[in-house]
Amino acid sequence: MPRGRVAVVVTKTFAWAHLPKTAGDTVATIFGLFPEIIEFADPVDRGEKHALFRDRPDLVAGRQRILCIRRLPSWLLSRSVHRSRHGVHPDFRPLPMESQEAMSRSVAGDRVLSNYVDGGRAWPDRWIRVEYLVDDVLALLEEHVEVTPEKREQIRAMAPLNEGRNYDRSVSAWFTPEMIDRMYEYNPLWQRAEELAYATARS
Repeated sequence: MPRGRVAVVVTKTFAWAHLPKTAGDTVATIFGLFPEIIEFADPVDRGEKHALFRDRPDLVAGRQRILCIRRLPSWLLSRSVHRSRHGVHPDFRPLPMESQEAMSRSVAGDRVLSNYVDGGRAWPDRWIRVEYLVDDVLALLEEHVEVTPEKREQIRAMAPLNEGRNYDRSVSAWFTPEMIDRMYEYNPLWQRAEELAYATARS
């Protein structure tokens, strides 16, 4: 799949893009429960799902832009685990797991995020935070469609899709506070995104 590209789902009022490793498969599945509001969606089982906002300018224009986000240390860890198990384009051969030190000095966060926010010049109008995924998605949907109690229960019971398993997700088990500080030093764009998405500086 092309590097640094994401899925796009478009309704009459908003367009959602999936920043890689931010629960995009789960979000797309939830949106799929409401086909009546979807005007366009890249197929989830083909490469087209990895389109950017700017790849769909006519569809995105005039609509609220929604982007997924998660805390940077968790994102870097998830990305490294995924690469160690599934590799990267084009051969998708598993790669050695990055060391904690290498992850702490990685600029991958800003490199990937920059594609979706035009280097910080075009922030999304709204965020879906992985740590509050169900609440954020439900809050968005309830502004645009009737969410029945049955649908709400189905969404709240939904397990995350395509989630890496069998590794410790506790950030403190992998990184020292100094390493985490270094991550944000190397990825200031992501730090700003967190300030916007979580309405507070990182904690």
